[in-house]
Amino acid sequence: MNRLRISIIIISLLCSTSLFSITGDEAVEKFRSRMLRVGKLTGVISWTSLDGQTYSGSFKYLSPDKVYVKFTSPTEKILVSNGKTLWIYSPGTNMCGIQELAKGTTSGGIAGLVIGYNGIAAGNESGYTIKLKSDDKQYREIILSVDGTYMLKGAIFKREDGRIISFSLSDVSGKADVRESIFNFKVPRGVQIVKNPMNIR
Repeated sequence: MNRLRISIIIISLLCSTSLFSITGDEAVEKFRSRMLRVGKLTGVISWTSLDGQTYSGSFKYLSPDKVYVKFTSPTEKILVSNGKTLWIYSPGTNMCGIQELAKGTTSGGIAGLVIGYNGIAAGNESGYTIKLKSDDKQYREIILSVDGTYMLKGAIFKREDGRIISFSLSDVSGKADVRESIFNFKVPRGVQIVKNPMNIR
């Protein structure tokens, strides 16, 4: 009887291990496929910037690379991208940064961003953690947190200088209406415009 119980436990452990065993390449492909076919999403986002400041707000996403984020805490800030241009508008400072995105670097949004990395994946009951590394990318390491269907829950982006950008998503839904027109941001009148602020050294 004891041998039977031990055999059942061993088989259970082997089965549960195989459920969560996956290579980094397989995990990345499943993640990319999931995000490219997701269509539209809305939800709540918490974002930590390079300087350590944390913002929270709501987001709207239209695959493959359109995003609209409205942060409300600690101050209002709007971040919009149509896949070609990125707008970062701060009503408090009356300034708007407009960054032209390099061709080919953002195609597919975050699904495209993870191409060219070497990765490993680990799984558990709540989903997977995918760790990606590269010595020649802007972000030397990316850590993705996804659920059991490979839907994105959060990410950490590590730069060569050690600074990080991170975010987490919650209350995610694919049912809310998302209009494509919101991803072409119209800068309010009288706002000071800073062109390509990310290129400034």
